[in-house]
Amino acid sequence: MNILYLGLFRFPEGDAAASRILNNARLFRDLGHTVKILSFGGEYRVQDASPGGYIYDGLQYEITHDIDTHSLKERVLRYTYPNPNARNYLNKSIDSFDVIITYNTTFPMNLYLQKLCTKHGKRIVLDLTEWPDSNEMPGGKWSPIYWMSELNMKYVQRKFKNMIPISHFLNEFYSNCNTLLLPPLVDISDAKWNYFKTIDLAEVNHFEGIRIIFAGTPAKKDLLENLIQAMLQVLKDCNRIQLLVAGVSNNQALQYCTKSDLSKFKNNIIFLGRVPQAFVPSLYHISDFSAIIREPSRKNTAGFPTKMAESMAAGCPVLLNRTGDLGNFAVDGTNSIYIEDFHIESIKKGLLQILAMTKEQINIMKQAARKTGELKFYYRQYLREGEQFLKNLR
Repeated sequence: MNILYLGLFRFPEGDAAASRILNNARLFRDLGHTVKILSFGGEYRVQDASPGGYIYDGLQYEITHDIDTHSLKERVLRYTYPNPNARNYLNKSIDSFDVIITYNTTFPMNLYLQKLCTKHGKRIVLDLTEWPDSNEMPGGKWSPIYWMSELNMKYVQRKFKNMIPISHFLNEFYSNCNTLLLPPLVDISDAKWNYFKTIDLAEVNHFEGIRIIFAGTPAKKDLLENLIQAMLQVLKDCNRIQLLVAGVSNNQALQYCTKSDLSKFKNNIIFLGRVPQAFVPSLYHISDFSAIIREPSRKNTAGFPTKMAESMAAGCPVLLNRTGDLGNFAVDGTNSIYIEDFHIESIKKGLLQILAMTKEQINIMKQAARKTGELKFYYRQYLREGEQFLKNLR
């Protein structure tokens, strides 16, 4: 089959969504199908240019740049006639594909895709990884944008007959569909998960205590401030712990702690700014634990953090509280340390528990985390389910 995978992401390396698209596409490609990526945002890589277009890891891709501009016209179109460049491509090329997979598209775009695929007799699949909260939108629950989102989740998306949900919550909510439940995936054979780069930072290389990492641009759900405040409390009595924050600059750090704290603990809380995706596995690899601290909510129950898969793949156990599907992958005391909740005091207790561990105990947990990455997050572990899903397409 010829599959077109499209949606609100920045392929090939622009965001976490691109990683999901890449590994899901690898899965379908390895099953013998041709997959083309239509990315609504991002940048072409010069090294991907070829006579046949741009190719990344054997996957041809095009970028429409629909989500790369933020003019007033684009903002209006986003909720009335979104993604015009992608629509133009689809109107011209729809007959070249057998299956359309769309990633997290919005209310009006989903209506358009459903109508287009019905008209041309194409099967359509929704790849769904989230359920937005009202507090993410201007005006909160009184916002028309939020109402459109709820209509999309509760009514429009129920019309999809095929779905790739990221969580059991979404899988059950859309149980009337032919579904392929896929957590965030990685290619465990990729060099970046096996050959780690040297970190050229003196405060990192010369530190001999316990290291925690938070990776990724923090959103409200990530509760980075709680983690940092817990770290500051621990540092009052012990300086044998270090926090690396990848995705936050020193200027942005002032949102989470004071300038005096930054100065006092400059060797213990380190903000690395934006880090290339290819470098992130190495940061996990040199860390003893990563941190995933989230408040239980519908959004966090419906979603699944990509950083969980990345941490395990790099052999880095996780400090976390129970949200969503994480309990299906994290085993307390084996590849993870559970804390009671997301509050500062609970995080502090978790950090003190890690500090009480020996290097040998941590190394055993790191090996268990890597094993989880190989068995639970390697995309090739889902080939059989993927093949059955495609056979059952409606």
